[in-house]
Amino acid sequence: MENKYLNCFDKKHCNGCGLCTLECPVNAIKMIEDDEGFYYPYIDKEKCINCGKCKKICSNYNDSKFISNAYMAINKNAEELETSSSGGVFIILAHFVIERKGVVFGVRYGKNLKVEHDYVESIEGCKKFQGSKYVRSDIGDTYKRVKEFLKQGRWVLFTGTPCQCQALKSYLNEDYERLILCDIICHSNPSQKLFDMYVKELEIKHNKKIVNIYFRSKENGWKNQTPIIEYEDGTKEEENTYFKSFVNELIGRPSCHSCQFATTKRISDFTIGDFWGVENVLAEISNNDKGISLITVNSEKGENILKQISNKLILKEVNIEQAFKYNHNSNVPMHIQRKKFFKDIRKEGFIESSNRNLKMTFSRKVKRKLINFLNKK
Repeated sequence: MENKYLNCFDKKHCNGCGLCTLECPVNAIKMIEDDEGFYYPYIDKEKCINCGKCKKICSNYNDSKFISNAYMAINKNAEELETSSSGGVFIILAHFVIERKGVVFGVRYGKNLKVEHDYVESIEGCKKFQGSKYVRSDIGDTYKRVKEFLKQGRWVLFTGTPCQCQALKSYLNEDYERLILCDIICHSNPSQKLFDMYVKELEIKHNKKIVNIYFRSKENGWKNQTPIIEYEDGTKEEENTYFKSFVNELIGRPSCHSCQFATTKRISDFTIGDFWGVENVLAEISNNDKGISLITVNSEKGENILKQISNKLILKEVNIEQAFKYNHNSNVPMHIQRKKFFKDIRKEGFIESSNRNLKMTFSRKVKRKLINFLNKK
């Protein structure tokens, strides 16, 4: 598949997977950070031999042909459900792999809250992968490690964004029976740079270090989740500036607004996410405030595995088109103030710039509605 980014250098065509750097036979490509904190391939023309491998390996396309089935799913284990962002499906898939002496790859907070992919070989280790981290993870050498474990004949569960899963498929270029790909219903990928700015500003404000951020805390229930900031002295606060910026399309990667994977056609074995709007699809369970997952099964392998783990789930099949009416299944435009926000943060910082630009947008909407109302009179 031709890499449009390496032809036109339009950032909406690059999801930052980094495969082109792995495939270059002369190491002529590096991933370079731009002023927004996102990474893009840079080609050293003096080293480049014009072999074209970087364009062929591009993973920014969706080749799914499987007709997926969708389910409402809730983990029957109350403790696992409580510590999960939604219905607790990921940890059940992890059990399946760990019980077979396999390896689980997921996203965790590293040193100084750096968001990165890692792997574990125990259920206890999988706990650090639970919970949403709204940052583009550093994939590191994950693709290579996955291949090494598969070559050893081990089971591997890889969880990540759809574009990361597609990148792994492209890199492996082979179907492994013991590889389980699980992507998430992804909204967008903000950069680590922006996240670091947000963390630093809060630490300066309170004069203490942040040790964890729970973006999807269920302290107030699944339907009323609020970001919780935990400091080194054990104190906590509710603070949602970063989260509001995320859900309002202010800080996402440009390619997230031209995403090839925001559709009901999924490229992994499983897709998991919150079942928002479940009350409109399954009214009989709408009062559940512990967490409900939407899971789609996108391969024969996935169907076979679901049968083996179904006894651990409250499971009910639903119409996929109806379910995705209320969940992220199409591209959304960038926030109208996005360009100004990134300009303002250089002088004002993340929190002030975010709050002011989001407030300006709200004021514009109110003003526009008032003008439309007066014009109709």
